Formats: sequence, C-alpha cells, structure tokens
Amino acid sequence: MTIREKSSQIALPHAKMAPRLSIILCTYNRRNLLLSALASLRRQTLAYEQFEVIVVDNGSSDGTLEAVRIYVSAGMQPGRESQDLWYVHCLSERQNGLAHARHTALQAATGEIAVFLDDDTLADPYFLERLLAAYDESGADAVGGRVELRWEAPRPHWLSDDMLYLLGYFAPFATRTQLQEEMFFSSTSFSVSISALRSVGYFSPFLSKRQHLPANIEVDDLCQRLHQAGYALWYEPEAVVTHRVPAARLQRSYFMGRAYWQGRSEVLAEYANKVYNGETQSYRSVFQSVLPEMRELSYLLLLHRPLLRLAGRSTDERMLAAMAQARSWGHLRQKLQFLEHAPPEVTTPAVLFVRSAEDDSAADLLIHALSSQDVNCTQTVADIPLSWLWRHRTYQGQAMGIVHFYRAGALPLTGRQRQQLWFRLWLAQCWGLRIVTTDTGGWWQSTRSLRSLTQRALERQLFSISDIVLSSTRQPEQLYPDKKLCRRVRCLPHPGFRGYYAPPLPRQQAHWQLGLPEQAGFVYLCIAQHHTERELIHLLEAFREAQETALLAANTQLIVVGYAADKKISRRILKLGALNSTVYLCAMPLHREAIPLYLGAADALVLPHLSQQTAGMLETALLALSYGRTIVAPSLPRFNGMLPPSASILYDPTSRISLQQALQKVQTLRYGMNEKESQTFDAAKSWEHYGHRLRKLYIQLLNRP
Repeated sequence: MTIREKSSQIALPHAKMAPRLSIILCTYNRRNLLLSALASLRRQTLAYEQFEVIVVDNGSSDGTLEAVRIYVSAGMQPGRESQDLWYVHCLSERQNGLAHARHTALQAATGEIAVFLDDDTLADPYFLERLLAAYDESGADAVGGRVELRWEAPRPHWLSDDMLYLLGYFAPFATRTQLQEEMFFSSTSFSVSISALRSVGYFSPFLSKRQHLPANIEVDDLCQRLHQAGYALWYEPEAVVTHRVPAARLQRSYFMGRAYWQGRSEVLAEYANKVYNGETQSYRSVFQSVLPEMRELSYLLLLHRPLLRLAGRSTDERMLAAMAQARSWGHLRQKLQFLEHAPPEVTTPAVLFVRSAEDDSAADLLIHALSSQDVNCTQTVADIPLSWLWRHRTYQGQAMGIVHFYRAGALPLTGRQRQQLWFRLWLAQCWGLRIVTTDTGGWWQSTRSLRSLTQRALERQLFSISDIVLSSTRQPEQLYPDKKLCRRVRCLPHPGFRGYYAPPLPRQQAHWQLGLPEQAGFVYLCIAQHHTERELIHLLEAFREAQETALLAANTQLIVVGYAADKKISRRILKLGALNSTVYLCAMPLHREAIPLYLGAADALVLPHLSQQTAGMLETALLALSYGRTIVAPSLPRFNGMLPPSASILYDPTSRISLQQALQKVQTLRYGMNEKESQTFDAAKSWEHYGHRLRKLYIQLLNRP
C-alpha cells in the first residue's frame, strides 16, 4: 500500500503558478547524503517558484523523512515573501524498487519536466537554470546533464578513465549535442518532459534497481523507448552535478560486482523486449543462448586473463579483462536462471489460458484483449504443460503465474485426461500458482443426463479450488449458494460483439435465402446448440399453443438453427417442426459466417430455458443485442438485471403460459440502440475495457499474500 505524506512546512500561496521543474529524489537509508543534496538544491539560482522538490522515502529505517522535515523547516521565518520559499514534498513508498518510488513522485508532480537526481549528488548552483535554458533553446523532450566526480578517497592507480562511467561519470561532448539512438543518459542525473514520459509508459519495475537485485539498466531502457517514439534527447554540458565517490566504491570488488550485475541486467532487458513484442522463450532457445556465453566465459577465464598476466600487461588492462569475465558470468547466470525459472514481472502478468478446442469467438476476443493489455498470455487446449508450471512457480515469496480456465464445462476430457488435469492442478497449488475460472454457463447446466454429469462436476470442482471465479451476474448469491464460493466471485459484465461480425443482411434478402414466405410476419430465432432437447421441445410446443390461442399471428415465424446440444437427432423435435409450417428447422451448427444471415432475418432471439437456477448463457443474448435484436429470456440469475428493459422481455421459466405471453409482448417493443448502448456493445471498446479490468484483478491476485 502506498502512503503519501506531504510536508507540513509547505503552504502554497493561492496565486502560485505551477512550477516548470519537478526535482525527484528517491532515497533509502542515506539520510545525511540526501540532506547534502537538498542543500545544493536550495542554493539554485533559478527562482524557487520555477521548481519543486519531491523526496520519496522507499522504506528507510534511519528517520529520513523526519530529518528532511526538520531541515526544510529550519530555514522558515515568519513574514517571508512567497518568492523566498522553496517547496519540498515528502512522500513515502513502501513497495521496494526505484521504479515504484519514481512513479509515486510522478503522481504528485505538478511541473512540466521531471528532473531525476541520485540522493548522493550535489547540484551546481546554476544546474536548474541551465537545464531549463537547454529545453527552451533546443526544443528538447529530454535533457541529460554533465556528471563530474567528487573523490572522497585517493583514486587507485588501476582505475582508468574507461571505468569512470561505472562511478557515474558522464561527459560525452564538450558542447550541447543531440544524442543519437545508441546513446543514453547517465542514471545519476537526467530529465524528461512528463508528457513524453507518460506516452512511453514511465519506468519498468522489472528492470529497476530494487532490494536483492541491483539492476542498472532502467534508464537505458527508457531512453531507448524515447528514441523509438521519436522524441529528441539532448546533452547539456553546462548543467552540472557532482557525484560522490566514497572509499567503498574504490575497491576492486565494487567494480567486479557492477560488471556482474551489468551482465544480468542486459539479459533481463533482452527478455523484457521479447515479452513486450509478444515473443516467448522456449527451453531450447534459452539453452542455445547459454552455449555461446559458456564459450566466452571459458575463453576469458582459461586463456585471455592468464595470457595478460604472463605478458605483464598493465594492471588496468587486467582489471578490464576481469570485469569482462564478471559481466560474461552475469550473462550466463541469468540465462541459467531462465532455464529454471521465468523472471517475476509485476507489470506483465503471466497467464496460462486453458480453453476448449471448439471455435469460440468470445475466447478469441478475450485473448486478444489480454494481449493488448500487456498480459503475457499462453493459450492451451484442455492441457496444463508441466514446463509452464515449473517456470512460473512462486519465486522468493512472489506469486508469478495464473492458470485461467475459460468455459471449463466445454473441455473435452477423457477419464485419463481428467486425472492428469487434477494432478497438475494439485502441483500448481503446491507451487503457489493462482487459479481463475470464468463461468459463462452452458447447456450442461440445463440437463441432468449422464453425459453432462462429468462436465458439471469438473466445473464445480474448479470453482471450489479457484482463487477467483469470474461471472456475469447481479445475483451471485442465487447462482452460487455456497457462501465461501460466493465471496470469491467477481462480477464482470459480459462485453458485446457489435462490429466483430459482419453487418446483418437486409431483411428481405435474408428471408429469401432462408426460404421464408414473402408475407412472413414477426420472426423469432432460437440457436439450438446452446439448448437441450427438452428446452427446444418446450419452445416448439409453447409457440404452437400461442398460435392456436391467437396470441401470435398466423404468419409469425420461428427459426431453430442447429441441433440440441445433448441430442443431435431428436425425432420429437423433427415431428413438431414437420407439423407446423411456420417453424423452420435448420439442422446445421451456427457458424460465424452464417450469423449475419440468421440475425438479419430475425426480429427477436428466444432463450427457452427451464427453471434451473444455473441455466443460461448471457453471451448469446449479448450477440443478439449487438445486432439490435430484442430478447425473450427467462427470469434466472444469469439474465436478471443484465439485459436492457427496453430490449428484453423476461418470463417465468416454470410456466409455459408465461413464455407464450413473453413471445407476444416482445412484438410490441420498439427497440432502437442509443449511443450509450452502441458503445456498450461495441466489441473493440467493451472487450478492451473487460481486459483492462481483468488485468487489474490478475495483478491484485499475484500481489495477494
């Protein structure tokens, strides 16, 4: 949980204009160094009203924030003018990581430009003034300043100029210069327009320096994304800061450690680029990349360094070779870890999406929506690969992977496959993976046949072990009577399909292609493959009786497309269809290409479910609504409150007379899709919103202890 505390010293005058610069200092247990950095910012020649300072404490235990408050308040005197006051905000971010601390600061920043400084730097008095001049004169989107070194111990004889960049030194040019694509800022001192920073996605927590992982490549990654987005990056040598070099950093072990973590960071960055581009790393590809690193490391260790020593080469040359060896070992160590474990990524959840083999447009749309939300989604058909489970198991107490079952009752599993699935789910739970199940309903909920028994049992068992059950209902307590399960249900409205399928055929053309009479009146449509034989018979008999009692006109038509989900050939359905000339049985599955034809011919969709509380599929109703058709649906938990009253008639599923009356009432509806409903049913927008909400649930689930 993020805690933000604003310094009590700050009382902004009402007339104060927003500052141009927001100086961001993130710190962890370096109170005295931070106070020195603040003192250098207090001596800036730039007017105080032009900048603000934001200090973010990332979990320090040395009283950093209290010391900053005392220091800032010490210079306050009653009666001072507003232009003589400087503005310091003190914030606290408990989640460890430099990227998280910087994001907290950016949320509080009010300036146009964010200036990032290390807490062990000292800013030249003209630093901010010249930095702002560089923006105004060059039109830059990002500017990096010169970084000099302040030696706090004698410089070792082996420390050559080629190694100074590891201490923060940065002075690539003598004059102001625009950086080319291959050049990046020093992480010690750089600045970026907040609008440009926002457009490229801020900092990557995956590549950020954090406890137990001193990565140092997040600024390189940011500069690369800024270059790729077409932003102008400039270097300003007159904007100078000094970076402290304590005696502890002048040891050989420090440089070896920096080289080692540089190697690991480079491999992490390479992995992140592949993930962001939608690529996956197989065991084979990772193993193949390990072999060159092993050859390079062997060459440095067994040949190059011994030869340098025998040849009596200089100490700095031997030091560079040792650092190259450490960097190569960092490459190898990180790639070997990839063979064992996928790296944890907070911002990119890893999801194994388990679906059925059948053509499922909703599943396809959901996977596309998740991919567009930067979710690393791997889909499988009724299978859980052991290799995926092993690589995404819990790492250092952080949950890393989610197994998501979609429409579990439709999974075509044999007895052996079912046993294998439960074994792997048991392993997933042992290894700390999260489990999510989407309950969309299905025909197996409407029948008590032996065929559907195993499907219902599989679904119920998955619900019982799932961390989250996703469902589109406003009555979860009626759909899930188990109170423990009901507490794990998350209700997400089902997205629409408008614009995903082709437009409906004109009514006359659709009637002609289906062979309906020219004088056909109101036309009902029932998609048989989503219903049982009993439900279809219930509809056919109710339709016949409504015509016989004059509730429906004689020229009213009923189209039943497909066949019963639990019985492909039903003699009784064929007989009822043959005895009624206004019933058209189209005994073929409703494929995607035929949807515009049947919905172009229909005026209303009928869902003839009986009084089973779990029956129904909201997805079918949303498909018809997306085409502007009205709905006749039962008053069941999956439909109550989920359909617009202007486009739907609900009936009592226990009464055939209620269904007949609903068939009559739906003809009186004059449904016209308004602008709000058009956006609600739009496939692109509604599935994007659904994917965004689901991604947030994924992240919350992974961060749950």
